Amino acid sequence: MMRDLLTPEAQRDPYVWSAVLIAHAGLGVAGWAMVGWWAVLVYGAFEAAQALAARRLLFWDSVLDACGFACGALLAASIWAHDGWLSAAAIVACACIAFAGALARR
Repeated sequence: MMRDLLTPEAQRDPYVWSAVLIAHAGLGVAGWAMVGWWAVLVYGAFEAAQALAARRLLFWDSVLDACGFACGALLAASIWAHDGWLSAAAIVACACIAFAGALARR
């Protein structure tokens, strides 16, 4: 199972695509809670290492994963700062990305 999760893939199913985005947002929340904004840099390095290990770069898969992770980190930071508007913006941004990606795959 872990190998499947760590393999870059261009999800064609709209529900799977959205679920992957939301899962990465959850990872962003957890990453920010553990190490703060450093988590975004660490995650970026992980994406690069993953592409090298798989010997292929699926650019848009990496962009999706990174956007989800960054939205999650932003959500965690905004909740910590008690900034309701920024929290709402992070949720709306993630929802818009999920909606647009799911719509494009229908």
